[in-house]
Amino acid sequence: MGEGKSTSPRKVGVVVFVVIAVAALLFLSNSLVTTNKSGYYQVKQAAVTGTMSVRSKPGMYPQLFGDITTYQISDMYYFSKYDEEGGSGFEAAPIKVRFNDGGTAEISGSIKYRLSLVEDTQISLHADYKSYEAVKQDLVRQVVTEALMQTATLMKAEESYSSRRSEFTSLAEEQVKLGIFETSSEEIKTKDADGNQFIERYVEVKVGPDGQRLIRKESPFVRYQIEVLQFVIKDIDFDQTIDSLIAKKKEAEQQRVVAKANAERAKQDAITAEEQGKAKEAEAKALENVEKIKAVTKAEKERDVANLRYETEKLNALATLEKAKAEAEKNRLLVSAGLAPEMEAQINKEVAIGVAAELAKVKFPEMMILGGSNGGALNPFDAVGLESFLKIQKEFSAKE
Repeated sequence: MGEGKSTSPRKVGVVVFVVIAVAALLFLSNSLVTTNKSGYYQVKQAAVTGTMSVRSKPGMYPQLFGDITTYQISDMYYFSKYDEEGGSGFEAAPIKVRFNDGGTAEISGSIKYRLSLVEDTQISLHADYKSYEAVKQDLVRQVVTEALMQTATLMKAEESYSSRRSEFTSLAEEQVKLGIFETSSEEIKTKDADGNQFIERYVEVKVGPDGQRLIRKESPFVRYQIEVLQFVIKDIDFDQTIDSLIAKKKEAEQQRVVAKANAERAKQDAITAEEQGKAKEAEAKALENVEKIKAVTKAEKERDVANLRYETEKLNALATLEKAKAEAEKNRLLVSAGLAPEMEAQINKEVAIGVAAELAKVKFPEMMILGGSNGGALNPFDAVGLESFLKIQKEFSAKE
Protein backbone atom coordinates (compact mmCIF):
# COMPACT_ATOMS: atom_id res chain seq x y z
CA MET A 1 0.00 0.00 0.00
CA GLY A 2 2.75 2.44 0.86
CA GLU A 3 4.77 1.67 -2.23
CA GLY A 4 1.76 2.22 -4.46
CA LYS A 5 1.14 5.57 -2.94
CA SER A 6 4.78 6.63 -3.38
CA THR A 7 4.86 5.91 -7.13
CA SER A 8 1.71 7.84 -7.96
CA PRO A 9 3.15 11.39 -7.70
CA ARG A 10 6.12 10.36 -9.85
CA LYS A 11 3.84 9.26 -12.65
CA VAL A 12 1.89 12.45 -12.39
CA GLY A 13 5.12 14.43 -12.71
CA VAL A 14 6.07 12.58 -15.85
CA VAL A 15 2.72 13.20 -17.40
CA VAL A 16 2.88 16.88 -16.57
CA PHE A 17 6.37 17.11 -18.03
CA VAL A 18 5.25 15.45 -21.22
CA VAL A 19 2.27 17.76 -21.54
CA ILE A 20 4.43 20.83 -20.98
CA ALA A 21 6.99 19.59 -23.47
CA VAL A 22 4.39 18.97 -26.12
CA ALA A 23 2.82 22.36 -25.50
CA ALA A 24 6.21 24.04 -25.72
CA LEU A 25 7.02 22.14 -28.89
CA LEU A 26 3.74 23.19 -30.44
CA PHE A 27 4.30 26.76 -29.31
CA LEU A 28 7.79 26.89 -30.75
CA SER A 29 7.03 24.93 -33.91
CA ASN A 30 6.49 28.12 -35.91
CA SER A 31 10.03 29.13 -35.04
CA LEU A 32 11.49 25.78 -35.98
CA VAL A 33 10.24 25.42 -39.58
CA THR A 34 8.70 27.75 -42.16
CA THR A 35 7.07 27.40 -45.57
CA ASN A 36 7.80 29.58 -48.62
CA LYS A 37 4.83 29.90 -51.02
CA SER A 38 5.04 30.05 -54.78
CA GLY A 39 5.47 33.62 -56.07
CA TYR A 40 7.38 34.74 -52.96
CA TYR A 41 10.88 34.61 -51.57
CA GLN A 42 12.05 34.73 -47.94
CA VAL A 43 15.06 36.38 -46.35
CA LYS A 44 16.28 34.58 -43.19
CA GLN A 45 18.51 36.03 -40.49
CA ALA A 46 19.99 33.23 -38.36
CA ALA A 47 19.10 33.36 -34.66
CA VAL A 48 22.63 33.07 -33.27
CA THR A 49 25.04 34.12 -36.03
CA GLY A 50 22.83 36.66 -37.79
CA THR A 51 23.80 35.24 -41.19
CA MET A 52 21.50 36.34 -44.03
CA SER A 53 20.15 33.80 -46.52
CA VAL A 54 17.38 33.69 -49.14
CA ARG A 55 14.83 30.98 -50.06
CA SER A 56 13.40 31.74 -53.52
CA LYS A 57 11.91 28.33 -54.31
CA PRO A 58 8.61 27.19 -52.79
CA GLY A 59 8.75 24.56 -50.00
CA MET A 60 9.34 23.98 -46.26
CA TYR A 61 12.60 25.16 -44.68
CA PRO A 62 14.08 25.01 -41.13
CA GLN A 63 13.76 28.30 -39.32
CA LEU A 64 15.49 27.37 -36.06
CA PHE A 65 14.29 30.52 -34.34
CA GLY A 66 15.68 32.78 -37.07
CA ASP A 67 13.90 35.91 -38.35
CA ILE A 68 11.97 35.38 -41.61
CA THR A 69 10.85 38.26 -43.89
CA THR A 70 8.67 37.42 -46.90
CA TYR A 71 8.66 39.39 -50.19
CA GLN A 72 6.20 39.07 -53.07
CA ILE A 73 8.19 38.65 -56.27
CA SER A 74 5.70 40.35 -58.62
CA ASP A 75 2.98 42.76 -57.58
CA MET A 76 0.75 45.62 -58.69
CA TYR A 77 0.85 48.98 -56.93
CA TYR A 78 -2.04 51.44 -57.36
CA PHE A 79 -1.98 55.19 -56.86
CA SER A 80 -5.57 56.11 -57.53
CA LYS A 81 -8.55 58.12 -56.32
CA TYR A 82 -10.77 55.10 -57.02
CA ASP A 83 -11.26 52.83 -53.98
CA GLU A 84 -11.87 49.81 -56.18
CA GLU A 85 -8.34 50.08 -57.53
CA GLY A 86 -6.19 49.01 -54.62
CA GLY A 87 -7.93 50.41 -51.56
CA SER A 88 -8.09 53.84 -49.97
CA GLY A 89 -5.97 55.99 -47.69
CA PHE A 90 -2.56 57.52 -48.10
CA GLU A 91 -1.00 54.28 -49.32
CA ALA A 92 -3.14 54.32 -52.47
CA ALA A 93 -3.77 58.08 -52.84
CA PRO A 94 -3.30 59.75 -56.25
CA ILE A 95 -0.02 61.60 -56.76
CA LYS A 96 -0.15 65.41 -56.94
CA VAL A 97 2.09 67.20 -59.49
CA ARG A 98 2.67 70.77 -60.70
CA PHE A 99 3.27 71.67 -64.36
CA ASN A 100 5.64 74.38 -65.59
CA ASP A 101 2.76 76.83 -66.15
CA GLY A 102 1.74 76.59 -62.48
CA GLY A 103 -1.22 74.28 -63.02
CA THR A 104 -1.65 71.34 -60.68
CA ALA A 105 -3.23 67.90 -61.02
CA GLU A 106 -3.73 64.62 -59.20
CA ILE A 107 -2.60 61.62 -61.24
CA SER A 108 -4.16 58.18 -60.89
CA GLY A 109 -2.61 55.03 -62.29
CA SER A 110 -0.76 51.83 -61.52
CA ILE A 111 2.56 50.08 -61.90
CA LYS A 112 3.25 46.35 -62.10
CA TYR A 113 6.79 45.35 -61.14
CA ARG A 114 8.95 42.30 -60.46
CA LEU A 115 11.67 42.11 -57.76
CA SER A 116 15.08 40.67 -58.49
CA LEU A 117 15.83 36.98 -57.86
CA VAL A 118 19.56 37.61 -57.45
CA GLU A 119 20.39 36.74 -53.83
CA ASP A 120 22.87 39.57 -53.21
CA THR A 121 20.37 42.10 -54.54
CA GLN A 122 17.57 40.58 -52.47
CA ILE A 123 19.67 40.82 -49.30
CA SER A 124 20.68 44.39 -50.17
CA LEU A 125 17.02 45.37 -50.68
CA HIS A 126 16.11 43.77 -47.34
CA ALA A 127 18.96 45.52 -45.59
CA ASP A 128 17.76 48.92 -46.86
CA TYR A 129 13.99 48.54 -46.44
CA LYS A 130 13.51 45.72 -43.89
CA SER A 131 10.01 44.71 -45.12
CA TYR A 132 7.90 44.27 -48.22
CA GLU A 133 5.44 46.98 -47.12
CA ALA A 134 8.35 49.41 -46.84
CA VAL A 135 9.44 48.43 -50.36
CA LYS A 136 5.99 49.29 -51.70
CA GLN A 137 5.56 52.60 -49.85
CA ASP A 138 9.10 53.87 -49.41
CA LEU A 139 10.57 52.64 -52.67
CA VAL A 140 7.97 51.99 -55.37
CA ARG A 141 5.61 54.85 -54.49
CA GLN A 142 8.43 57.34 -53.95
CA VAL A 143 10.13 56.47 -57.25
CA VAL A 144 6.84 56.82 -59.15
CA THR A 145 6.03 60.08 -57.36
CA GLU A 146 9.38 61.67 -58.21
CA ALA A 147 9.17 60.52 -61.84
CA LEU A 148 5.69 62.00 -62.27
CA MET A 149 6.62 65.28 -60.58
CA GLN A 150 9.73 65.71 -62.73
CA THR A 151 7.82 64.81 -65.90
CA ALA A 152 5.18 67.46 -65.12
CA THR A 153 7.86 70.19 -65.16
CA LEU A 154 8.61 69.39 -68.81
CA MET A 155 5.27 70.63 -70.15
CA LYS A 156 2.19 72.75 -69.59
CA ALA A 157 -0.90 71.31 -67.98
CA GLU A 158 -2.89 71.70 -71.18
CA GLU A 159 -0.22 69.84 -73.17
CA SER A 160 -0.40 66.84 -70.86
CA TYR A 161 -4.15 66.78 -71.51
CA SER A 162 -4.00 66.90 -75.29
CA SER A 163 -0.99 67.01 -77.58
CA ARG A 164 1.62 65.44 -75.24
CA ARG A 165 -0.46 62.98 -73.22
CA SER A 166 1.28 59.88 -74.55
CA GLU A 167 4.68 61.60 -74.23
CA PHE A 168 3.91 62.35 -70.58
CA THR A 169 3.31 58.66 -69.86
CA SER A 170 6.41 57.61 -71.79
CA LEU A 171 8.70 60.13 -70.05
CA ALA A 172 7.36 59.18 -66.62
CA GLU A 173 7.88 55.46 -67.24
CA GLU A 174 11.43 56.00 -68.49
CA GLN A 175 12.32 58.01 -65.38
CA VAL A 176 10.88 55.27 -63.18
CA LYS A 177 13.06 52.71 -64.94
CA LEU A 178 16.26 54.71 -65.52
CA GLY A 179 16.26 57.73 -63.24
CA ILE A 180 15.58 61.47 -63.27
CA PHE A 181 16.62 63.26 -66.48
CA GLU A 182 18.92 66.25 -66.67
CA THR A 183 16.94 69.25 -67.95
CA SER A 184 17.47 72.81 -69.19
CA SER A 185 14.95 75.64 -69.16
CA GLU A 186 14.44 78.85 -71.12
CA GLU A 187 12.09 81.78 -70.55
CA ILE A 188 10.70 83.65 -73.55
CA LYS A 189 8.65 86.84 -73.50
CA THR A 190 5.60 86.68 -75.76
CA LYS A 191 2.35 88.57 -76.36
CA ASP A 192 -1.15 87.25 -76.59
CA ALA A 193 -3.85 88.27 -79.09
CA ASP A 194 -4.76 91.29 -76.96
CA GLY A 195 -1.18 92.53 -76.83
CA ASN A 196 -0.59 91.55 -73.21
CA GLN A 197 3.00 90.52 -72.51
CA PHE A 198 3.79 87.40 -70.51
CA ILE A 199 6.64 84.96 -69.99
CA GLU A 200 6.55 81.38 -71.24
CA ARG A 201 8.91 78.81 -69.74
CA TYR A 202 10.19 75.95 -71.85
CA VAL A 203 11.91 72.94 -70.27
CA GLU A 204 13.77 70.32 -72.32
CA VAL A 205 15.61 67.10 -71.52
CA LYS A 206 19.33 67.26 -72.17
CA VAL A 207 20.90 64.64 -74.43
CA GLY A 208 24.49 63.45 -74.64
CA PRO A 209 26.79 63.14 -77.67
CA ASP A 210 25.36 59.69 -78.33
CA GLY A 211 21.81 61.10 -78.53
CA GLN A 212 20.74 59.41 -75.27
CA ARG A 213 19.02 61.36 -72.50
CA LEU A 214 21.32 62.37 -69.67
CA ILE A 215 20.49 60.90 -66.25
CA ARG A 216 20.88 63.26 -63.29
CA LYS A 217 19.85 60.74 -60.64
CA GLU A 218 19.83 56.98 -61.08
CA SER A 219 16.60 55.18 -60.27
CA PRO A 220 16.50 52.74 -57.29
CA PHE A 221 14.87 50.35 -59.74
CA VAL A 222 18.26 50.11 -61.46
CA ARG A 223 20.14 49.63 -58.18
CA TYR A 224 17.83 46.87 -56.96
CA GLN A 225 17.21 45.39 -60.44
CA ILE A 226 13.46 45.88 -60.23
CA GLU A 227 11.74 45.28 -63.57
CA VAL A 228 8.78 47.40 -64.69
CA LEU A 229 6.22 45.11 -66.33
CA GLN A 230 3.46 47.67 -66.84
CA PHE A 231 3.03 51.40 -66.22
CA VAL A 232 -0.36 53.05 -66.70
CA ILE A 233 -1.61 56.60 -66.17
CA LYS A 234 -5.37 56.28 -66.04
CA ASP A 235 -6.48 59.79 -65.18
CA ILE A 236 -5.07 63.31 -64.77
CA ASP A 237 -7.44 65.27 -62.56
CA PHE A 238 -6.56 68.96 -63.08
CA ASP A 239 -7.37 71.75 -60.66
CA GLN A 240 -10.46 73.89 -61.28
CA THR A 241 -8.55 76.69 -63.03
CA ILE A 242 -6.97 74.33 -65.56
CA ASP A 243 -10.26 72.48 -66.08
CA SER A 244 -11.98 75.80 -66.85
CA LEU A 245 -9.19 76.78 -69.28
CA ILE A 246 -9.33 73.42 -71.03
CA ALA A 247 -13.14 73.66 -71.31
CA LYS A 248 -12.91 77.12 -72.89
CA LYS A 249 -10.23 76.05 -75.35
CA LYS A 250 -12.18 72.92 -76.17
CA GLU A 251 -15.27 75.01 -76.89
CA ALA A 252 -13.23 77.41 -79.03
CA GLU A 253 -11.73 74.48 -80.94
CA GLN A 254 -15.18 73.01 -81.54
CA GLN A 255 -16.41 76.38 -82.83
CA ARG A 256 -13.37 76.61 -85.09
CA VAL A 257 -14.02 73.14 -86.48
CA VAL A 258 -17.70 73.98 -87.05
CA ALA A 259 -16.78 77.28 -88.74
CA LYS A 260 -14.26 75.52 -90.94
CA ALA A 261 -16.81 72.87 -91.86
CA ASN A 262 -19.40 75.54 -92.69
CA ALA A 263 -16.87 77.44 -94.82
CA GLU A 264 -15.94 74.27 -96.63
CA ARG A 265 -19.61 73.46 -97.18
CA ALA A 266 -20.26 76.98 -98.53
CA LYS A 267 -17.26 76.62 -100.83
CA GLN A 268 -18.54 73.30 -102.12
CA ASP A 269 -22.02 74.78 -102.61
CA ALA A 270 -20.53 77.66 -104.62
CA ILE A 271 -18.56 75.22 -106.77
CA THR A 272 -21.67 73.10 -107.26
CA ALA A 273 -23.74 76.15 -108.25
CA GLU A 274 -21.03 77.27 -110.66
CA GLU A 275 -20.82 73.86 -112.24
CA GLN A 276 -24.60 73.68 -112.50
CA GLY A 277 -24.60 77.10 -114.19
CA LYS A 278 -21.95 75.95 -116.63
CA ALA A 279 -23.97 72.84 -117.36
CA LYS A 280 -27.12 74.86 -118.00
CA GLU A 281 -25.19 77.31 -120.19
CA ALA A 282 -23.70 74.46 -122.19
CA GLU A 283 -27.14 72.90 -122.55
CA ALA A 284 -28.62 76.21 -123.77
CA LYS A 285 -25.78 76.65 -126.27
CA ALA A 286 -26.26 73.11 -127.48
CA LEU A 287 -29.99 73.69 -128.00
CA GLU A 288 -29.25 76.99 -129.75
CA ASN A 289 -26.76 75.28 -132.05
CA VAL A 290 -29.30 72.58 -132.83
CA GLU A 291 -31.92 75.20 -133.76
CA LYS A 292 -29.35 77.08 -135.81
CA ILE A 293 -28.38 73.92 -137.68
CA LYS A 294 -32.06 73.17 -138.32
CA ALA A 295 -32.63 76.71 -139.65
CA VAL A 296 -29.57 76.55 -141.93
CA THR A 297 -30.56 73.12 -143.17
CA LYS A 298 -34.08 74.31 -143.91
CA ALA A 299 -32.82 77.43 -145.71
CA GLU A 300 -30.39 75.39 -147.79
CA LYS A 301 -33.18 72.98 -148.67
CA GLU A 302 -35.49 75.80 -149.74
CA ARG A 303 -32.69 77.36 -151.77
CA ASP A 304 -31.96 74.07 -153.56
CA VAL A 305 -35.66 73.56 -154.28
CA ALA A 306 -36.00 77.10 -155.63
CA ASN A 307 -32.93 76.67 -157.84
CA LEU A 308 -34.27 73.38 -159.18
CA ARG A 309 -37.67 74.93 -159.89
CA TYR A 310 -35.98 77.87 -161.59
CA GLU A 311 -33.93 75.60 -163.84
CA THR A 312 -37.01 73.56 -164.75
CA GLU A 313 -39.12 76.58 -165.63
CA LYS A 314 -36.22 78.13 -167.54
CA LEU A 315 -35.99 75.01 -169.70
CA ASN A 316 -39.74 75.10 -170.30
CA ALA A 317 -39.52 78.74 -171.38
CA LEU A 318 -36.69 78.00 -173.81
CA ALA A 319 -38.66 75.11 -175.29
CA THR A 320 -41.65 77.41 -175.88
CA LEU A 321 -39.36 80.02 -177.44
CA GLU A 322 -37.90 77.48 -179.83
CA LYS A 323 -41.35 76.40 -180.84
CA ALA A 324 -42.36 80.01 -181.52
CA LYS A 325 -39.17 80.54 -183.60
CA ALA A 326 -40.01 77.49 -185.70
CA GLU A 327 -43.54 78.74 -186.34
CA ALA A 328 -42.26 82.17 -187.31
CA GLU A 329 -39.73 80.68 -189.72
CA LYS A 330 -42.45 78.62 -191.25
CA ASN A 331 -44.63 81.65 -191.90
CA ARG A 332 -41.68 83.61 -193.30
CA LEU A 333 -41.03 80.91 -195.79
CA LEU A 334 -44.65 80.92 -196.86
CA VAL A 335 -44.57 84.69 -197.40
CA SER A 336 -41.36 84.38 -199.31
CA ALA A 337 -43.07 81.92 -201.58
CA GLY A 338 -45.37 84.71 -202.85
CA LEU A 339 -48.45 84.83 -200.79
CA ALA A 340 -51.08 87.50 -201.42
CA PRO A 341 -51.04 90.52 -199.08
CA GLU A 342 -54.31 89.40 -197.52
CA MET A 343 -52.96 85.98 -196.80
CA GLU A 344 -49.70 87.42 -195.41
CA ALA A 345 -51.67 89.69 -193.10
CA GLN A 346 -53.78 86.76 -192.02
CA ILE A 347 -50.67 84.66 -191.39
CA ASN A 348 -49.02 87.45 -189.38
CA LYS A 349 -52.15 87.77 -187.33
CA GLU A 350 -52.29 84.06 -186.67
CA VAL A 351 -48.58 84.01 -185.83
CA ALA A 352 -48.99 86.83 -183.36
CA ILE A 353 -52.02 85.13 -181.84
CA GLY A 354 -50.16 81.81 -181.69
CA VAL A 355 -47.11 83.36 -180.14
CA ALA A 356 -49.23 85.13 -177.56
CA ALA A 357 -51.08 81.91 -176.85
CA GLU A 358 -47.85 80.03 -176.43
CA LEU A 359 -46.37 82.76 -174.24
CA ALA A 360 -49.45 82.60 -172.06
CA LYS A 361 -48.70 78.99 -171.43
CA VAL A 362 -45.19 79.73 -170.20
CA LYS A 363 -44.86 79.42 -166.37
CA PHE A 364 -42.29 81.85 -165.13
CA PRO A 365 -40.52 81.13 -161.82
CA GLU A 366 -42.28 82.54 -158.80
CA MET A 367 -38.90 83.52 -157.33
CA MET A 368 -35.86 84.46 -159.42
CA ILE A 369 -32.35 85.26 -158.26
CA LEU A 370 -31.10 87.86 -160.81
CA GLY A 371 -27.83 89.63 -161.23
CA GLY A 372 -25.78 90.88 -164.17
CA SER A 373 -22.05 90.78 -164.65
CA ASN A 374 -19.95 93.46 -162.99
CA GLY A 375 -22.76 94.17 -160.56
CA GLY A 376 -25.21 95.36 -163.31
CA ALA A 377 -28.91 94.68 -163.26
CA LEU A 378 -30.24 91.71 -165.21
CA ASN A 379 -33.23 92.05 -167.56
CA PRO A 380 -35.80 89.51 -166.30
CA PHE A 381 -36.90 88.80 -169.86
CA ASP A 382 -33.40 87.69 -170.72
CA ALA A 383 -33.68 85.18 -167.90
CA VAL A 384 -36.53 83.41 -169.72
CA GLY A 385 -35.49 84.08 -173.35
CA LEU A 386 -38.34 86.51 -174.07
CA GLU A 387 -36.03 89.27 -175.15
CA SER A 388 -34.45 86.99 -177.72
CA PHE A 389 -37.85 86.08 -179.03
CA LEU A 390 -38.78 89.73 -179.58
CA LYS A 391 -35.50 90.31 -181.43
CA ILE A 392 -36.27 87.39 -183.74
CA GLN A 393 -39.70 88.79 -184.42
CA LYS A 394 -38.25 92.18 -185.32
CA GLU A 395 -35.71 90.57 -187.64
CA PHE A 396 -38.44 88.61 -189.28
CA SER A 397 -40.59 91.73 -189.87
CA ALA A 398 -37.58 93.55 -191.32
CA LYS A 399 -36.98 90.79 -193.82
CA GLU A 400 -40.58 91.03 -194.91
